Amino acid sequence: MARHRHPLTVSLSLENWPAVDRAAWDEANRAGDILEGRGLAAHWRPKTRLSGLKAYACWLGHLRRQGRLEHVASIGDRLTLENLRDYIGTLRASRSPNTLLTRLRHLSMVIAAMDPTADRTLLNHAIGRLTPLARPARDKRPKLVSPIVLFDLGMRLMAEWQSRKGHDPRLNAMDYRDGLMIAFLALCPIRVANLAAMRIGRHLTFTSGRPRIQFAAAEMKGKRAIEFDLPEVLRAPLEFYLRQIHPLLCAGPLDTPPLWPSLARRQPQMTPHGIYTRITQVTEKHLGVAISPHLFRDAAATFIAELAPEHARMAATVLQHRSFGTTNRHYVHGLQHLAARKYQMAVDDVVARHGSSTEDSGTLPSA
Repeated sequence: MARHRHPLTVSLSLENWPAVDRAAWDEANRAGDILEGRGLAAHWRPKTRLSGLKAYACWLGHLRRQGRLEHVASIGDRLTLENLRDYIGTLRASRSPNTLLTRLRHLSMVIAAMDPTADRTLLNHAIGRLTPLARPARDKRPKLVSPIVLFDLGMRLMAEWQSRKGHDPRLNAMDYRDGLMIAFLALCPIRVANLAAMRIGRHLTFTSGRPRIQFAAAEMKGKRAIEFDLPEVLRAPLEFYLRQIHPLLCAGPLDTPPLWPSLARRQPQMTPHGIYTRITQVTEKHLGVAISPHLFRDAAATFIAELAPEHARMAATVLQHRSFGTTNRHYVHGLQHLAARKYQMAVDDVVARHGSSTEDSGTLPSA
């Protein structure tokens, strides 16, 4: 029996958009130049542009099914109370609050770029009312693992990389590569898209012998360049990786070879999906819980907030967020009682190791 797609997933393809919408989309994405300027969406990242395109195509598809895709003089003319109420009601019947909110935000973003004069008051009012209702669809806390545990796993995989017997040596090399990726993410929780894009000589450079990580603003989600030295504890593992492991995985000489090569012939560089799959498989095998690369970011923010609350705002910098508000809303999952329990355990451990000699010192001895 043939399976039928849900009506809301049957969007209106770009070639079937009304002429006014196609023209507005093309204008919004016009590259332009210094003299003519460029469209309001020309600076969007490909992923943002695709999300916006899907949201607007879904909106037009709904209007067509309702027989309301009549010709209009401007994009904003369709933002009527009747159209929005029916569209939001239909979405709410089959989508989670998070999906609904994301869809409406992207729709508002696209309309603002395609028709800057459009009155989006009703749409933005709905977004404002729905925002408090949106909560993470899944509780991440059961999957949160301390960055220390993740870092230890990475170091262990690198130390035991030759433990396989009678296998293709490249499989052993993959174990070392995976360990280095995991240890790197535990200390430097960048986004998986950036991790996958890393190339030697471009994103990994060497200044006076020191390995340095750098990404241009255009490569970052927040459009802010980042640059930092590789943590010292990873420098020796990286040196060994580049000297012994990387040549086993990399297909051939390149000007800027991928830092994380893949064994796939058609895809010599690991993709974000490939890294996601590999890391979740490895962490589930060794830790009993599948930790995605994105959860490394949650773990870092929560670790800072719980064990060093006075430096909680530092997490925003670590995760490359513009404000701590974003970090606090989406990445900090710690609870006060959990933080208190961990602090008490740390104090108990210090007392057990150092006895009463610390009672009058005024400071805790270093671990």
